[in-house]
Amino acid sequence: MRRIIYFRPAAQEVVKEVLDECSLYTPLVEPQEDGSLYCDLSGCGPIIDILRAIVKKNYQLTGQRARISLASSRIVAENALKRSGLPGKKLYRCIKRREAQFMEVFPGQEEEFMASIPLEEFTAITAQESKKLKRAGLSKVGELKAIPVSRLVSLLGEKGMSLARQCQGIDDRPVLGLYPPQVISYPLFFDEGSFNRVFTDIQIKEACEVLHTLLGKRNSGCRIVGLEIKAAGKTMMKSEKRLKNQGYRAEFLAAAITGMLDKMELSHIPEDGTITLGEISSLDWQEQDLFYFFPCERNDISLRIEKVIEKLESRFPGKILLGQEESRREKILSYFDPWRLNGKRGQVPVSLENENVSS
Repeated sequence: MRRIIYFRPAAQEVVKEVLDECSLYTPLVEPQEDGSLYCDLSGCGPIIDILRAIVKKNYQLTGQRARISLASSRIVAENALKRSGLPGKKLYRCIKRREAQFMEVFPGQEEEFMASIPLEEFTAITAQESKKLKRAGLSKVGELKAIPVSRLVSLLGEKGMSLARQCQGIDDRPVLGLYPPQVISYPLFFDEGSFNRVFTDIQIKEACEVLHTLLGKRNSGCRIVGLEIKAAGKTMMKSEKRLKNQGYRAEFLAAAITGMLDKMELSHIPEDGTITLGEISSLDWQEQDLFYFFPCERNDISLRIEKVIEKLESRFPGKILLGQEESRREKILSYFDPWRLNGKRGQVPVSLENENVSS
């Protein structure tokens, strides 16, 4: 079961030392623009002890009480702190101390806890969307469950599809590891008691699309791709790959991660996993080469060759030998001087060291 905390400091934003404290227990630390913080503590040990350490560190640094909630999803955790009125005590527990005010929504009570929230306080929708729903005769979050999804989509667009689940406290959005800035982590979840490789590959592909977007916003790439698989709360397998060049494309990251998963010998059914991108830095831009093809002019053959070489490198690591490719400049100049390359033109073919590869 997922255990997610939502942390709101009394100060303007979470201080760096508190972020460092959270990173000691989980790689999934996601600071928000409004100064709040999400952490995924699933399988990280005694949660109450971790929370005590975090709020103690915050109080020592700021001298102010923080507010913190614990729930099974992001949507429940954030609404637990932001709603004005609370339902019956059987759905949650609230503890007030000098260092922090803590609230936990009990597992299995998420839907009932969310049902009484007024629409104007529901964090999943905007004020304008709340007015649309009110004009349709709705006032509470629990009333959205009785509305057909098609009706919600007609009122709110694509958001209506996810809203049908979020009103019940179900939220599939993962907590991303965005701290420290040089590392990005993304969680993987598997069905309890089973492992479906097809669904896992789909999940990895979706994860890499998100990672590609995050890297694009930073105009950055990564040098290290890592995969960690856990079973029974303990680290089961861990693999890491250093890239020759900065990686940022979704399809390239997905190929690297699935390649690492293929090599793992899974003797137990995994419970969860984490994708990690390390050594993130700004992309290196070079001076424009006037002799280089524009991307639109590249043909399908060159793209296919690149993909074949990538697959060979993942299948035979450290055994692929590539000759130096002839530059675009030399190719053009050779048209005017046929003897420039002494009659030897083209790229040295790909070869394998001590490997016999049959077609």
